[in-house]
Amino acid sequence: MRVVVLEKVYGPHEPREFTPAFLSLCYGLSVNVQVVGSVGRGWLVLELSGEDEKVALRLIAEEIGLAPVRASEIRRFSKVRGKVLAVTSEGAHIDIGVFEPMNLDALVSLKTLRAQLADGLYMDMATLSRLFCLSEGFPLEVRLLEGPGGASGEFLRAELSEGQVRAFERWVRSGLDRVVVLGVSHHALKRALWSSGFYEQAIEIERLGLLEHAILLKLGASSRKLVSALRRRLKKATILAFRPGEIMRAFPGRYSSTAL
Repeated sequence: MRVVVLEKVYGPHEPREFTPAFLSLCYGLSVNVQVVGSVGRGWLVLELSGEDEKVALRLIAEEIGLAPVRASEIRRFSKVRGKVLAVTSEGAHIDIGVFEPMNLDALVSLKTLRAQLADGLYMDMATLSRLFCLSEGFPLEVRLLEGPGGASGEFLRAELSEGQVRAFERWVRSGLDRVVVLGVSHHALKRALWSSGFYEQAIEIERLGLLEHAILLKLGASSRKLVSALRRRLKKATILAFRPGEIMRAFPGRYSSTAL
């Protein structure tokens, strides 16, 4: 059987590079898993075969997610995982894996993002996206506010899911800087982090997706210096800093210790 999963290939990477990641996920099952290509705007296509293919499919659906593919598979209030396609003055455009018969994206408007992340305070999209690392490729879970029949042009109005908002809150609550890296494999990032001399200052590399990661830094480690070091080594990646202190200063009512 073939399925489309909610992981994208982009940049210099080829779809088949990611077969080992899915084999590892399905380790112990009697199933063969191969990435056989991509569809839409880079969504990976898997081929599953073997005695445990249905078990493997359920596991992949739970851990990674399956792309809806067709507009008929989504409806109002559906929660869907996607990846930021673009950030404009309107808000964040999200590719949610619907591309038949045409691409249908979600839009989390600037007004909605202000309400969910900034306590409704005025802030332009450029600043808000910088604070929360909302850049092309960043994975987000959204809740659709309209179904395909009510689409505003080529996008559906959406908001961040409650789980996604809570995830950002946890990042802020930790008080620890993170460096978000988009567009490189986990192994390539580990090599770059080691060669940068900052490896000992990292607590862990959090996997946000196959090509998306967040490096959690120890208290006092300099995210600015690490961003600079990684940009010299990973020239095709997008590398951003998530700084809880800056967010708390920008929105003291929303992210103060008592509010959290």
